[in-house]
Amino acid sequence: MTRPLLLAQAETAPFRTERTVPGQPAAGPPPLYDNLGTLHMAVTTDSPRAQAYFDQGLRLAFAFNHAEAARAFRAAQQADPACAMCHWGEALVLGPNINAPMFPDAVAPAVAAAKRAVRHAARATPVEQALIGAVARRYAAPPPADRGKLDKAYATAMAAAARAFPNDDTVQVLYAEALMDVSPWNYWEQGGSRPRPGTAEMVAALERVLQRNPTHPGAAHYYIHAVEASTQPDKALPYARELARQMPGAGHIVHMPSHIYYRVGLYRDALESNQAAIAADEAYFAGAASDPVYRGAYYPHNIHFVMVSALMGGDGRTALDSAAKLDRSLSPALVKAFAMMQPVKAAPYFSHVQFSSPETLVALPDPGPDFVLVKAMWHYARAVGYARKGAVAEGMGEVAALAALERRADFKPLTEAGVPAPDIVRTARAVATGRLAEARGKQPAALQAYQEAVDVQDSLPYTEPPYWYYPVRQSLGAAQLRAGQLDAAEQTFRASLARTPSNGWALRGLMEVYRQRGDAAALAATRKRFDGTWLGQGLPALSLL
Repeated sequence: MTRPLLLAQAETAPFRTERTVPGQPAAGPPPLYDNLGTLHMAVTTDSPRAQAYFDQGLRLAFAFNHAEAARAFRAAQQADPACAMCHWGEALVLGPNINAPMFPDAVAPAVAAAKRAVRHAARATPVEQALIGAVARRYAAPPPADRGKLDKAYATAMAAAARAFPNDDTVQVLYAEALMDVSPWNYWEQGGSRPRPGTAEMVAALERVLQRNPTHPGAAHYYIHAVEASTQPDKALPYARELARQMPGAGHIVHMPSHIYYRVGLYRDALESNQAAIAADEAYFAGAASDPVYRGAYYPHNIHFVMVSALMGGDGRTALDSAAKLDRSLSPALVKAFAMMQPVKAAPYFSHVQFSSPETLVALPDPGPDFVLVKAMWHYARAVGYARKGAVAEGMGEVAALAALERRADFKPLTEAGVPAPDIVRTARAVATGRLAEARGKQPAALQAYQEAVDVQDSLPYTEPPYWYYPVRQSLGAAQLRAGQLDAAEQTFRASLARTPSNGWALRGLMEVYRQRGDAAALAATRKRFDGTWLGQGLPALSLL
């Protein structure tokens, strides 16, 4: 999952209890799935059934289906109440992860599970005792005001376990995850060239596992997250290529390679992996009383990724179909509960801006005032629609509405959830201003507006899919083209491609640079690159860049 799905509003929601004490709505033990791979950790138990459910819980934990993992660990406890690691597993998955905090009503059951694990640890192996000792340090009742102290204590304990058991893959992967949980989604300095504290150790632990076990699903999953925001996301590509087949029934695992595919410009692969993830999740939902947060957040994340992959690849039909499906998949109740979901709820407008007619854009229904970011992107879509119609006065009215939101809207729930909402709205306002300036023939003003948008976009924190749906440099480059600034346009398109490899929209702009220069060789080479990445029909209009 990605930063937009970091569910930070732990005190809200009709979803809270089901998520934090997962699995309760389902009667009886879960099925033993046959499509979650073969990952195995032998634990101290005389019950084959307990071992089977433990393995299933561990697989699902690494697949970030924590509620279903908890159900499996509880079923393992029923099969063998004295299995210390079966209680450890429940304690583990009730804790925080990179996409969710420690929910208040998970504290008591997590503490209880950890205590049960400690109580049964005497007959456990040394590695099991190390893991149990670490998870016992992860929780306190009542918890301190600063939960981060417990996260750091757990990471410290897992570091000791990793030193003691360097050849145990499970220990190494859990150590890396503990480091990730200390600073979720914040592993690299802006730009991705310098690791933040703890990142080098996290990456090294995962690479040790992958060198000896390149198909370990937990290691590959976490390694993708560890390096995707860096300047070398391609380091994870070999493991991404193998990951989905390791756990074909786990939708999130099937989805995860797309984080790397998208970053390196493999938009078709990103699209197809998420279509497969959607199918896996829908098959799972058909037979399981699934957790509302997994269904309401992880599943829409796959749809969102199909949409943005299609958008970047130029596949308008798929982008628009996915936009409609994404909107349907996100209930207002969930978006209200979790402010982090507002960018996802707003995302369908981006497909419309890229592929719908101006008439459709200006006729999009008012979403109402409940979600400020959704409302802002509605104004943005209408502003672009009016610009394309040449209705400048109406478009400027939409820009004025965006500017008013910038000044007066209450962004606090969003910014507290980690969403840079003011900068997203500022980017939208600047791009819309550029479109309208071009509609008036005011090219210098357009260039200035697009440059402002580029500067703001460059400051946005990393997330996948990105907070802003396309590289604004391609709009700046297209405006430079129209201003006759061929050298500047070429430089801008190349800068866009350096950040978003195989971006067909930027390649289209480069093709126009070479056509106007009469450089047939460069034009042919760039057209070949374009044809190798473009998913749409024919060349896109330069006005859409």
